[in-house]
Formats: sequence, C-alpha cells, structure tokens
Amino acid sequence: MLPKQLKILSTVLAILGIAAFFIFQYVIQPEKLAGFTEGTEQYNGYRYAKDNQLKSIDQCDDEKDDPTINFNQEFFEGCKQYFNH
Repeated sequence: MLPKQLKILSTVLAILGIAAFFIFQYVIQPEKLAGFTEGTEQYNGYRYAKDNQLKSIDQCDDEKDDPTINFNQEFFEGCKQYFNH
C-alpha cells in the first residue's frame, strides 16, 4: 500500500512542479507597452512621455542634456509613439 501512495504523491508533486514552472515563465515575461519590449530605448521613451504626462512631442527632448536619460533616436521614437498611440 505504501509504494502506491508514494507513486501517487510523486506524480502529484511532478505535476505541481511543471505547473509552477510554466506559471513562473509566464510571470517573468517582459512587459510590452505600445508594442515596445521592456528594457528597450523605445520603451523607455514611451514610458518617459507617459510617466511625465507630456503634452506634446516638442517636450520629448526637453531633458536631452540630462545624463540620467539616455536620449537618442530610438528613445525619441518611443516618446513620439506616445502621442500617436
């Protein structure tokens, strides 16, 4: 009787382990915002415009001299997309 219970327990644990793996993989997927993947410069530009509630595209380059912002063409494209989305 004991070996049968161990077999059932090991099967249940294996199923739970596989399910936990797939859930974890789903949770750690990078966020997508307006079609841009989290961590890209376009994503950062879009988030910059959204988080700072910019009113126009002209404001996208207001902080281009700020060393904490990696302002480049890709960043600017993401920022512009905020207004076209």
